[in-house]
Amino acid sequence: MRIAVLTTFVELLDAFSLCGVVATQLKALLQLGHDVTFVACDGCTPRGVFAHPFLRQQRLPVVHIADEHDVVERERNFRAGVEAIKVRLRPLLAATDLAITHDLIYLSHHLAYNVACREVAAEFPRVRWLHWIHSAPEPHRAYAHSDPRWARFAPFPNARLVYPNAWDIPRLARQFAVPEQSISVVPHALDYETLFAFHPLSRALLECYDLYSPELVALYPIRMDRGKQPEKLVRFFAALKQAGRSICLLIVNFHSTGERFLAYRDEIKREARALGLTGEEVIFTNEIGSLPGIDTEQCARIRVEFPQRVVTDLFHLTNIYVHPSASETYSLVCQEAAATGNLLVLNDDFPPMRDLYGSAALYFKFSSTLFTTTHTPSEAAYYAECARRLLAHLATEKTIAQKDRLRRTRNLPYVARTYLEPLLYAETAVPA
Repeated sequence: MRIAVLTTFVELLDAFSLCGVVATQLKALLQLGHDVTFVACDGCTPRGVFAHPFLRQQRLPVVHIADEHDVVERERNFRAGVEAIKVRLRPLLAATDLAITHDLIYLSHHLAYNVACREVAAEFPRVRWLHWIHSAPEPHRAYAHSDPRWARFAPFPNARLVYPNAWDIPRLARQFAVPEQSISVVPHALDYETLFAFHPLSRALLECYDLYSPELVALYPIRMDRGKQPEKLVRFFAALKQAGRSICLLIVNFHSTGERFLAYRDEIKREARALGLTGEEVIFTNEIGSLPGIDTEQCARIRVEFPQRVVTDLFHLTNIYVHPSASETYSLVCQEAAATGNLLVLNDDFPPMRDLYGSAALYFKFSSTLFTTTHTPSEAAYYAECARRLLAHLATEKTIAQKDRLRRTRNLPYVARTYLEPLLYAETAVPA
């Protein structure tokens, strides 16, 4: 689909939240495979995603209104600006199926663009419009049709309005005198890769593995020594799956390519399969063959030396960090996991962990070099009880619950697939 995304940006400012919203939308539209044109004002220099090689560029004249009374008192100047915008819009709309605007029909500052779009839209009735509104609705004001300010409070033909929350829809409907059903809700997507400046390897992993949608996502960065007890972590996650939760466990087994390490890994893989866990639910990083955008040499290197930066990136997506290790002096990774908002689940059979991390963690008995616990009636029954306790605790952890909610329902691929893409093909609610 040929889509034009219309803004009135003169420059792209990192501090201007709307620039971020539009950047994320452009990225989503490109990922969905559409032919996209980014429209801004003369003088706007593209950078970042705005300069993507597949993104077409179009510019409009700068006609910003300082005082909305000028559109009446200086009507000739206003009309000259409108006509200048229309000259640029016509060739754009001739090659467009869908026009998306951002606050263009809302702000008095943009009134010349609002009027120009309405007038040119009448010349191209096949073009559909989606108008994103990013500001709080205003009370409806009745202006005569001859007054250009009317355009800020009137339906736009062949269009739908789009707003980021449902609560304000009745107010927005009153402002533009449209049915509430003609307004769609699309939350702003959270682009983790950009927000946290993810490493290229982190981006590639997200493209290959589903780290967004599972209810429980965890990492375990280890050298594949038996003292780290990764098999106990796998058994615990099997219990979580049996409790009805979707799971993903990424075991970052660096420096573990020797024969004994590989034999230990394969032993755990066989147990994981026997417990009903798939290769998408338990992933070993030293088995990764290839990744998009990562060359063969780098893929070979990460099977041995996995970048710490990538572990930190992925901790922004995980919600719990389980550390069943039998012995530690400190465990920096526990500290890093907690610092990125993960609930710590530590080994109660290794008392130094309580000394290091205190009561702000959960403690389960995984055995250690100091104490060995025999579980009655069985280890499986114990992990089932641990799963129940963890899930009950998570139900009361509002910070982690919000982190999970955002990861699962605000990530860019989810918002693009669930909200944005269906809207691109939806019937417009206000007839031409």
